[in-house]
Amino acid sequence: MGFYGITARNNGQRRLIPALLSEKPYAFITGPAGGGKTLIAQAVGMHRVVEERDFRKLVYTRLQVQLGKDTGFIPGDLNEKTYPFLRPFLDNLEAMTPAAKQTYNYLTAGDDSKKRIFFDPIQTLRGGTFHDSYVIVDETQNLDVATMHGVATRLGERTKIIFCGNFAQIDDGKLRTPQMNGMYRLLSGLYEAGADDIFDHVNLTEVERHKAVGIVEDILRNHEMSADFAELEARGNEDGV
Repeated sequence: MGFYGITARNNGQRRLIPALLSEKPYAFITGPAGGGKTLIAQAVGMHRVVEERDFRKLVYTRLQVQLGKDTGFIPGDLNEKTYPFLRPFLDNLEAMTPAAKQTYNYLTAGDDSKKRIFFDPIQTLRGGTFHDSYVIVDETQNLDVATMHGVATRLGERTKIIFCGNFAQIDDGKLRTPQMNGMYRLLSGLYEAGADDIFDHVNLTEVERHKAVGIVEDILRNHEMSADFAELEARGNEDGV
């Protein structure tokens, strides 16, 4: 089954698609860079929102953290400040069929009554509730416990929240400690609570980008990532180890 030209290329991705189509309110996608976490979540989400009308809108959100040294103040209004952090979403459109980009252009333009695709910085979410929404939270490994709590509790009626994260790419040194990391705390807590009826977890282990990406991931994950993170990720493997 394809979604705007995107199809599963390996067993992990084949397991992911049913998780994204399920009625469970939470889905967690972990694994190395290049595994297809955001790409598949986005393609399935656009399908469910635009074609199937399972949800009223698709929301893409992430913490506005810059890679490496902070470039400082970004001028402009909220939309202009947010645009640089939408690169993953926009880049993914290039991998889809032309219809995906046409759909994107149509559903993000015009008045709010016609819009179905929205971009919200995580910093603006407090106090709101997502209803009838398919929400992609990208780079979730960079959320602390308080922020993760604020995002996960925005769940409303007929809403599904997908958390995408790579524990090997945590930007804040404090969050490399499992108990300080919001994604680790929530996912491990759901496992401990036996809450299988409200969440799915799929760990994508195969890299589908250039083979060099896989080599880099192997080198850095072995040296930088806590064993606790690796053990939690592995619970989302097909065999659970």
